[in-house]
Amino acid sequence: MLTLEDATPYLLEHGLITPSTVIEGNLSVSSVVRRNRNLFVTRVDGPGYLLKQPDGEDSVNSLQREAAFCAFCHAEPATESLRRWVPVLRHVDSARHVLGLELFPGARPLWTHYSGFAPGHFPAGVPAGLGEAMGTVHRLFRAPELREDPRLAWMTRGVPWILRVHRPVPEMLATLSLANYRVLGLVQAQPGLSRQLDALRLEWREDTVIHGDIKSDNVLVVPPVDADGEAQVRLVDWELAQVGDPAWDVAGTLQDFVMFWLLSVPGDAMSADEMTTRAGYPLRALHPGLRAFWRAYRAASGLSRADADALLRRAVRYSGARLIQSAFEMGQAAHVLPRPSVLLLQISANLLAQPELGQVQLYGLYHEGPSHV
Repeated sequence: MLTLEDATPYLLEHGLITPSTVIEGNLSVSSVVRRNRNLFVTRVDGPGYLLKQPDGEDSVNSLQREAAFCAFCHAEPATESLRRWVPVLRHVDSARHVLGLELFPGARPLWTHYSGFAPGHFPAGVPAGLGEAMGTVHRLFRAPELREDPRLAWMTRGVPWILRVHRPVPEMLATLSLANYRVLGLVQAQPGLSRQLDALRLEWREDTVIHGDIKSDNVLVVPPVDADGEAQVRLVDWELAQVGDPAWDVAGTLQDFVMFWLLSVPGDAMSADEMTTRAGYPLRALHPGLRAFWRAYRAASGLSRADADALLRRAVRYSGARLIQSAFEMGQAAHVLPRPSVLLLQISANLLAQPELGQVQLYGLYHEGPSHV
């Protein structure tokens, strides 16, 4: 495992930095532990790197998938238009399982960027950029000759695990925390919720390549180069890229906005009215951003209005499943079910029971009429 202590010799050995970088004090290496054991390498005299390392066999496979996808996007002529959104692969060490991606200077996660703005003053260009990036990926890989390219034969095609969570296998039960046993019990106790998850699983499509893990941490905002420019969006962490349903990625954006709103609600707010009125970032302040995202996505995706509307209806329902997934993730290492997990399950149940109402009230999105979208 590459550590902070041996990172500099490793970088020198593999030609990722020069001796002058070290001698002149232009190098900084820091560690961030997420799903993988990552090292951030920044330098003054050249590009920085994100060195990603696995923390288990599954992570080895996911890093290999990310390396293969990024390499494909930057080598295949047909994907030239999406290269500005995908990290550049700079280094692969198969023996030590180290993946090196070029850093985006000054980049911050989506909600870290948004938190710098007062409610109601969010720049619409950022969610629109996300919509354009996502729509472009989905449109390009919708073409069978690209989606079925032999260089992408490693891509999986299964449905997300959360769509089967109410029918757990023994291996899953063996890894659940006490809090997640409680989440599972709450999901199984609602027959309507289980039926909706079954229906969503049957509706899953294998239409295009999807990111598979759209959330704030994986949507980076890069500051403008000059004062007159606009912030740009980048999509990172392609470890879960697969052939699947584009509505799943759209659903990731929808549920992430709900998460941002929910985590701004004071801890003592219990009723729906209190959550609405006391949130630091009210839903109505987030709706323009969601509309900007959807407009840009629809334009970049190349879908007809009828097909886009059908995708949006599916995405709204999938977002309910993604909210359940977030409830699980919050309780992953907990003994007591966190309060936000309970709220997420309540919102999910309401959303899956009345998706048309949720699409308008929760997300501020409409199907009909260009003036509404």
